[in-house]
Amino acid sequence: EYDTDPTARHWIDVAMKLEGMNRNVGTHAAGVVIASGDITDYVPVQRVMQKITTDDGEKAAGEVVVTTQWEMGIVEKVGMLKMDFLGLRNLTMLDNTVKLIKKTRGLDVVPETLPLDDEQTYKLLQKGDAKGVFQLESDGMRRLLMAMKPDNIRDLIAVLALYRPGPLESGMVESYVNRKHGKEIATYEHPVLEEVLAETYGVITYQEQIMRILNKLGGIELSKSYAVIKAISKKIPDKIEAGRADWMNGCADRGVSPEVATDIFEKIVFFAGYGFNKSHTAAYAQIGYQTAYLKTHFTAEFMAALLSSEIDEGAKRDLMVEHIADARKLGVDVEAPNVNKGQPDFDVVNGKIVFGLTAIKGLGRGASEEIVRVREKGGPYRGLFDLCKRVDLRIVKPAQIEKLILAGAMDWFSPNRNMMYLTVGKAVDVAESKQQDKRRGQRSFDDLEETGSQPEAVLNGNSEPTDGYIQAEPWSDLEKLKREKEVLDFYMSSHPLAQYDEQLRRFRSADAAQCAKMNAGTEVRLAGMVVEVVPKLVSKGKNAGNRWAIVRIEDFSGAVKCILWSDQFQRFGDLVKADAILLFDGKVEWREGSGEPDVIVEKVMTMDQAKADLTRGLVLRMKYRTDDDGRQTFDSVGKILKKARGACPVYLTVSDAGGRAAQFKLSQDFFVNPTQVAVEQLEMILGPGSVLFTSR
Repeated sequence: EYDTDPTARHWIDVAMKLEGMNRNVGTHAAGVVIASGDITDYVPVQRVMQKITTDDGEKAAGEVVVTTQWEMGIVEKVGMLKMDFLGLRNLTMLDNTVKLIKKTRGLDVVPETLPLDDEQTYKLLQKGDAKGVFQLESDGMRRLLMAMKPDNIRDLIAVLALYRPGPLESGMVESYVNRKHGKEIATYEHPVLEEVLAETYGVITYQEQIMRILNKLGGIELSKSYAVIKAISKKIPDKIEAGRADWMNGCADRGVSPEVATDIFEKIVFFAGYGFNKSHTAAYAQIGYQTAYLKTHFTAEFMAALLSSEIDEGAKRDLMVEHIADARKLGVDVEAPNVNKGQPDFDVVNGKIVFGLTAIKGLGRGASEEIVRVREKGGPYRGLFDLCKRVDLRIVKPAQIEKLILAGAMDWFSPNRNMMYLTVGKAVDVAESKQQDKRRGQRSFDDLEETGSQPEAVLNGNSEPTDGYIQAEPWSDLEKLKREKEVLDFYMSSHPLAQYDEQLRRFRSADAAQCAKMNAGTEVRLAGMVVEVVPKLVSKGKNAGNRWAIVRIEDFSGAVKCILWSDQFQRFGDLVKADAILLFDGKVEWREGSGEPDVIVEKVMTMDQAKADLTRGLVLRMKYRTDDDGRQTFDSVGKILKKARGACPVYLTVSDAGGRAAQFKLSQDFFVNPTQVAVEQLEMILGPGSVLFTSR
């Protein structure tokens, strides 16, 4: 075509000229080129308009920046100094933590001056409680912290340098841990090696250590020693051999035998590919230590700042949920969302974390700031109608008010979320009518009443009457919690599993958190609520076209991914539905590269099935009484038990006011069928939590 068609020839000629050229201008996110004078005297520059992405996903023009016309490789070749300046979100989080501490405790904390030998901080890290700690929060890193048990800043510097695929696979990490705890003895071929490597127990960990060895033993200048390291890491044979020759000559001049010199250089070649820049990891370790210190000594403020840092990261909401669980585990209460207490970001009041309103999905920062601005100007809101009348409804839209209700942020006004939810439209109509009247200069008695609304009055229960609300039955607990999770990604006020927790704990062999630490092949029985079912089709083999499923179940400790292959899905698929509370028997399996285990399910059971198949006894708890009411309680319980006769033994645990207890096994006349016994009736007589099914 090129030889016979002029049009084809023209376009191919153009294409050949364009081939290999840069398609567009790119700007390095952190690269800064530094010269000893005006940059235009050294490299060609250009003006580049950076594109930014707006909230609605549209591309828009950003600021104009000046960049070099050369890419970074050429810039380095002509001798320019190129530095990368990284912006760390964690530094903002540290700053916000310090500001919260000043606000809540009146203390001026300067992270750079914190003592580096704080015992409590290292104890926190040794336990693996490093969620939210800079560079130390991954599961693998926390396992390494528990194994290493760092007790000084040098250990933290080493941890960050060692926790990489190369050192982990080469055995360097294991050697460091064993030598630190005296399980392995470090040996040194030369006193200089001991001088340089003692801080890392003889393990060559940093590039700077290799440079010092090359310099002190081989007489190679520090600038050239770094070039040797780069040649080794990039596997450039001729430069490696040139470095080896310089090394052997230098060692000979210093009286080091050829055998020892050769042995040491081979170690350098091995470790140079893994060595990390100590100045870099030391800076990161310092920030990591500072965040760990603040988490240890100012837990509420640190966790609030950490949670606020995740608010605007939609893809990281699962981390926010983990941090809330972590805060509670560390003894810090996280209060439910509340329009009369919350700030846009998470806050701390009286040692408790106050939920940040912006963290409610679908509310947004603008609406949160408007709600807080109006409240701080005119006092707490008296109810749904009051809130709608006072906020700018162009900023806080009806759908956003609904999100507040679903999240429980307006439970202050009424516990009946359904009633408020149905009333939003009416409240908005009334508010818009009032605002139109005000714009026309009309006022009503309601306006006069509003001017007398004092914060104390609202806090003492003087909220607006609910007669104007559309009356409706409250949502069931399960419905309320489902809607709550839609806007928070977790259950705040309670959990659907709460009423079953004690029973599930008796039947399961492990919870989700324990399952994540089990070895492949371990048999496990899990119990929890199904939160996700993803059906799949078998693509090939004899079962091609059959359905299987990935099922995620959740308990109070976390979530687990379960796999139901086609045979099991065919048997148990009808049971495995969203929100179902079930038990799963299976085996733990780990896939390469996966950060969580799969449980290959062999059997699924409902609670009733578990009671029938696994129950070994029914335990009733009651208080010791000798009066007529006590005898009547015995009679009533006996009648209920006899209506559900079966083969399951029944035990009675009786406790007195002093805490002493005795257990009795009832006669066979009172043995029951676990699936038929009227638990609710028994609990009405004996009290909540007094009826227990036991698997032992």
